[in-house]
Amino acid sequence: MKRTGREDPPSIEALSPRRREVLHLVARGLTNDEIASALGIAVGTVRTHLGAILAALDVTNRTEAAVAYQAWDARPPRLEEILVRPALAVLPIQTVDGRGRAEAAGLTRDLVASFSRWCGFPVIANAATASARELGGVEVISRTLGARFLLDAMLRVSADAWRLNVELVDAEAGCCLASEVHDFTPDGLFAAQDRLCDAVVAATYERLIGALARPAPARHPEVLAAWELAHRGLNLQASREEQANHGARARLQAALAQEPTLVLGHFGLGLTAYDAVLNQWRDRGEALDELAAAGERCATLAPHLAEGWYLQARHHQALGRHDRAVASLRIAIANNPSFAAAHALLGQVLLLAGEQHEGLARMRHACRLGPRAYVAGLAVAYFIRSEYALALATAEQAIATNPRYPFVRALAVASAWYLGRTAVAWAHAAELRRMHHGFTSARFLDTFGGEHDAVARIAHALAAVALV
Repeated sequence: MKRTGREDPPSIEALSPRRREVLHLVARGLTNDEIASALGIAVGTVRTHLGAILAALDVTNRTEAAVAYQAWDARPPRLEEILVRPALAVLPIQTVDGRGRAEAAGLTRDLVASFSRWCGFPVIANAATASARELGGVEVISRTLGARFLLDAMLRVSADAWRLNVELVDAEAGCCLASEVHDFTPDGLFAAQDRLCDAVVAATYERLIGALARPAPARHPEVLAAWELAHRGLNLQASREEQANHGARARLQAALAQEPTLVLGHFGLGLTAYDAVLNQWRDRGEALDELAAAGERCATLAPHLAEGWYLQARHHQALGRHDRAVASLRIAIANNPSFAAAHALLGQVLLLAGEQHEGLARMRHACRLGPRAYVAGLAVAYFIRSEYALALATAEQAIATNPRYPFVRALAVASAWYLGRTAVAWAHAAELRRMHHGFTSARFLDTFGGEHDAVARIAHALAAVALV
């Protein structure tokens, strides 16, 4: 780049709103023709805007301009702007008689990902909405998730025709903003997903539509069975239990055997590998190699998405390369501002590095996007800040949701130990030994690096209660 003494990122605030729109679409990988179509302007006008943008940013090509935009778009002030906007929650798609349940679950997850990549507003994480219907009516769901807009859908399945009924509800106003029906054949599922995103986003966010654009298209799987297997694997992985992790890995490997280029499959395999490292379920070196390979494969197949960058950050974090983890996470968040897991991980890494202000801001953003899914991450943040009472209370809240999550048990042990509540520490340690007798303080220290104070404190507490 040709920048000479300017602050990073340079001059983007000075661009006109239209030129920022053009730059936003450039950063999403669109061609000049696609940008012209999205904004309703001539291709020549796009070229004129692009020339002015390159001059204003003092860069030589659209790739450098895109990098500058992504750095600017991922800053905490920009994320705070997004945080205060109305949020959208995609509720689990229902089925009429149980048929098509796996397809409905997978389509729900894909819709969350699609909305996240499309829009400059919060999209609640899929893990947080998984049991949303159990909360009660629309008002209760909206209040609990912190989402003004709820996307509700019903999938009807027959032998040769499927129907998806969709409603978009404004819970604050108490009204339905959009109601649509989409008919398609089973092999037209993915095209229906795209149409649905187009229609609902356009109908709901008319004032934002000029700033919205489709990113470089993700490759849809050619084999529906592989897609189903991958989603079944992800559902198992989300339980954070050892046997479920093994089952998830087997399903994801089976999905990739059918379709080796399925990004969803590689991403899920990377998640299971990291969970194995975190919870000491498999050989650390083998799991780290699998995590690195999955991250590289995702980034190669879909560099415009967030999944590969996130897995690479997990790998860097596990090896203690926190600066590189931060760099990868900033790219992941620039590609998908609603990727709650990336915000949570970035918050933890920044807190470990002493960046208290941005670290807490990222954790708050993760909890905003996943109000029921990132309790464990919040417990880590409290522990890093030596707020042990809050760390213990939050860790025990996470344990109530998932009692067989070893890492959270270890965090509860350490938090109770430093509070002087030794009986509570021993009780959690006994439960950790019962469900995972091989969990040790030495492996924990080896995994996360003793040079970080919080890691050393956890390992010390684990050793004190004989988890050695």
